[in-house]
Amino acid sequence: MKKYIICLALFSSILLSQSDVLIMSPEPNSEISGHDVLIAISTFGMKGINPNNIQLLLDGEDISDLAYMDEDMVTCLLDQLDPGLHQIQIFIGGGGPKTWSFTTTLREPTLKYSGRIRSSSSMDQIDDQTLNISQVMVNFKGSAYEWMKFKTNVKITTQEQALYQPRNVLGFEVTLKDYATINVGDSNPRLSHFTMNGKRIRGLNANFKWRWFNLHFVQGEINRAIEGDLKKAYSYSIDTDDEGTKFLSLSRNGYTFEQNVMAGRLALGRGEKFQWGLNFMKARDDTNSVTQELNNAEIVYSPDATGSVSGLDSGVVYTISELGTKAHYLEGKNWAGDGPKDNLVIGTDLGISLFNKRLRLDGELAFSMTNNNIWGGPLTLAQLDTMIDDSVDNKLSSFDLSSFPDPADYEKILIINPNLAPLVPIDINAFGDSATVDLMDAVLSMPSLAYRGRAVTNFYGNYFAVEYSQVGPQYNSLANPYLVKNKREFSVSDKLKLLQNRLMLTMGYKHQDDDILTTVENLKSQNTMSLGINALPGPGLPTLNFTYRSIDRDNGIDKRIPLTDSTSTDNRQNTHTNNIMVNINHRFDLIWSHSLSGTFMDVAKKDKFSDRADDFVDPAMSTQVINISLTTRYTIPLKTSFNFTANSSELSTGPGQRGTQDFLTTNFDTEYPFFKNRILGKVGLNYAQGSGLVDMSWVGFKSGIKWKIFDQFSVKIHGEYRSKKTGGFKKNTVIARANLEYSF
Repeated sequence: MKKYIICLALFSSILLSQSDVLIMSPEPNSEISGHDVLIAISTFGMKGINPNNIQLLLDGEDISDLAYMDEDMVTCLLDQLDPGLHQIQIFIGGGGPKTWSFTTTLREPTLKYSGRIRSSSSMDQIDDQTLNISQVMVNFKGSAYEWMKFKTNVKITTQEQALYQPRNVLGFEVTLKDYATINVGDSNPRLSHFTMNGKRIRGLNANFKWRWFNLHFVQGEINRAIEGDLKKAYSYSIDTDDEGTKFLSLSRNGYTFEQNVMAGRLALGRGEKFQWGLNFMKARDDTNSVTQELNNAEIVYSPDATGSVSGLDSGVVYTISELGTKAHYLEGKNWAGDGPKDNLVIGTDLGISLFNKRLRLDGELAFSMTNNNIWGGPLTLAQLDTMIDDSVDNKLSSFDLSSFPDPADYEKILIINPNLAPLVPIDINAFGDSATVDLMDAVLSMPSLAYRGRAVTNFYGNYFAVEYSQVGPQYNSLANPYLVKNKREFSVSDKLKLLQNRLMLTMGYKHQDDDILTTVENLKSQNTMSLGINALPGPGLPTLNFTYRSIDRDNGIDKRIPLTDSTSTDNRQNTHTNNIMVNINHRFDLIWSHSLSGTFMDVAKKDKFSDRADDFVDPAMSTQVINISLTTRYTIPLKTSFNFTANSSELSTGPGQRGTQDFLTTNFDTEYPFFKNRILGKVGLNYAQGSGLVDMSWVGFKSGIKWKIFDQFSVKIHGEYRSKKTGGFKKNTVIARANLEYSF
């Protein structure tokens, strides 16, 4: 269609010879759709036209590179223009511009959508325990106006309970071309490696992009408030008031504060070749989100050694409201459990790509401050003056506080009090004329500092990566609880592709230790070496995967610690572990079509110390696993699967004692379709037997169907029964599943 429009414009220009520029499209002062906008100007009949001297501007921006130009015609086809008034200017030769305007409007929305609704119910009865779970999941996505996309992520489950963090998922996302992505509800934002990296929040998650400018903003709830089990919400002690009257001193238990977060990342650069980002994260517990007085909560009263409370009977269950004046509530700072937290993280990251993204350099640096108990609020400058001694001298130890800001003025940013970690971010022994620690060592050893750097190259089928990272023992991001702290790591890996990618070799080395602080006495370290071979010879030949891993672990202790003249304790750790895994897969035809897979794994862990006492628990262990599976498809629409696994382990069972455990499992499953593949029936048998430390066995039967009721609607039902025998006792397991799915 676009070609026909251009040809028509060219044909018209030939018929309409002129000695001046002829505006063909869009017509001056016209109103057109902003989709597939054709700009066409005829110069047919004009003399001295040089296409190299023609310049075409749209709203002041040069679009000559997007246009086709010759001596007779200038055309430019634009996919989409924003609604509003636009101006075109064309410069031909040395004369003045030809200028005209037009207006674009929104087209009628082109609404496209699809979705899937799934519901499932399960019932698991294992021995005497029963677990029932039902859930509904709704995934809906679509687009409108060709510049807007949207999708939902909804899951409603019976596991949702007030005593736990949310199990339901409620999320809605809107994307506006490449400029903005906005999530409302539940999402898993990723700002950077050290600040927020996949933790689920409930709130706003917005990402804006405009050329070289990027802004990612997150605000919401990390944890919701949990009041706790009403039967375990309080603990108490018996106390005496000034008048000698006994009362219950109540402390709250089993609660979780509501924890809110605000985080952002401002980045410059598109990310294709360069991007520099600044990150921040602020999270704080809301101390008002947990109720001090839960009237329906219960305690079981019992006198103790300090006496009894008048009017209360031992062994009786009382609600909090029934206690009345016989109970006093402790202030929050005296409650049991973890105190409310306040956390601030600031950081920066840098990414550079060179040689058409074949060389990638990444780096990130982050610093955190965490207050582990904000009850009582911030310190004032006067309190700071007398924190170490009682002298009011405007000094903290030897530091002059006369020009020091009042910590209470920064309460909204971070609550500063003695519970702040670290209270002193850097080793003060690195300052002054009598410094005993090198300043650079002090900076790199800051306990709340985290940093990493990575270089990745990809040349000639060789993927090579080097990475170094360090996370201090007191670094903390409440929005990234999965980060491992007090760890320094260096790794190098190389993946080499050979023989037209039919052979791949992977080699790697990783060193980990906790040698971060300058005061580390016993260095814990782990060295891992790995080798992988992946061979894919080609069609009709088996594929091979081989992996070897060697792990050496040492805790830095090489001597026993004497307790008395005749006894000692042995905390030494120095082990070596070998891990070998071989996997072979082969597809072949022998009467029918088969898929055969075999896996062998061997893990052997040895203790390097040979002078252990008889009462030491030996960490050495060994495990061998063999797995064989065969899947067969017959000439009739029948599919069978057979799986066999044998596992043998030897490990310590106590001081000077070792034991073995062997385990064998087999499974046989069949599938057969009925009624033109609308119903798929499944039947299976499984058997397991274990001997050694534990003697047990089970026999199981399972069956199920998948019924495609109509094209968009299907139902799946699965059931399994196992008869288990352990230690002479028989127990049964029943598993049932039911799923409904509707797609549109």
